[in-house]
Amino acid sequence: MNTADATAGTGPAAQAPSPRYLAAAEEAGLLHRLHGHPFVAGERHDPQLDEWELLVEFCADELLADSSRLEEALAVAGLSEAGPGVVTVRASAHIPLAGPWQRHLTYLRYSGPPAQDGQASSSLTIRPASPGTDTADLIRWLAQALANGSAEQDIATSPEAAETFAREVLNAPDRFSYVACREGRPVGHATLLCAADDPVTGRDHVELVDVLVEEPQGPRGEAAHALTAAAMAHAHRAGLPLIGHVVHPAPHVAAGHGDRIVASLVARGWAVDHVFWRRSHDKGGT
Repeated sequence: MNTADATAGTGPAAQAPSPRYLAAAEEAGLLHRLHGHPFVAGERHDPQLDEWELLVEFCADELLADSSRLEEALAVAGLSEAGPGVVTVRASAHIPLAGPWQRHLTYLRYSGPPAQDGQASSSLTIRPASPGTDTADLIRWLAQALANGSAEQDIATSPEAAETFAREVLNAPDRFSYVACREGRPVGHATLLCAADDPVTGRDHVELVDVLVEEPQGPRGEAAHALTAAAMAHAHRAGLPLIGHVVHPAPHVAAGHGDRIVASLVARGWAVDHVFWRRSHDKGGT
């Protein structure tokens, strides 16, 4: 979404994995158990960041809440000195991980009616994207979103990788985009995936892939709020929650910036759904 230790407005205490997810993980050899509690972990290549990581896509709260048990689980999953340089763990909203873990992505959920942020100015309009007419702008905006998110992690994204990502999103069969126009000129977008589901829990939702506004001399906040309200209304009409995410910049890039965005969204009625935490893996993650 790129739009704190935020505990208010958090989601359900625990997110149970779907039986189908656990069965698929077991078939793939990624399901493990420790002290009777399940977790799903394996190495994967992140194409956007171009790095290998050990991804713990699901971990029972009983393991996450005990740092020694979490370390034991990582060892069971095969993390070793020869393993990938990054470890990423998905955690329920109410379980913070202590340092050296850092928040990487926070996923937030909005389940109510569209937010009422006041009347937009007469110069601003929000409309569905037009096939063909808006394609070049949408590709540029989505590519910029990936580049921005990578830069916040101090990682450079090639223009080719950014455009590939943008076209993949644009070509998704359930993709729907809104365009903000200032006096008839396109200035930003909100792009949705309308048939998304959480791979772990199996819950259906509308995913807010990105909101981006480029208005050098305009009230960008007004356009961003109007685009987000359009996305909320879209999900509300579909009878599904809207899920978006916040990228947490690396501490040396902009410490605490992601936390402040999360806190602002929670104040607006969003709820933290789950969080991906990361740490480097060099001599025990220090």
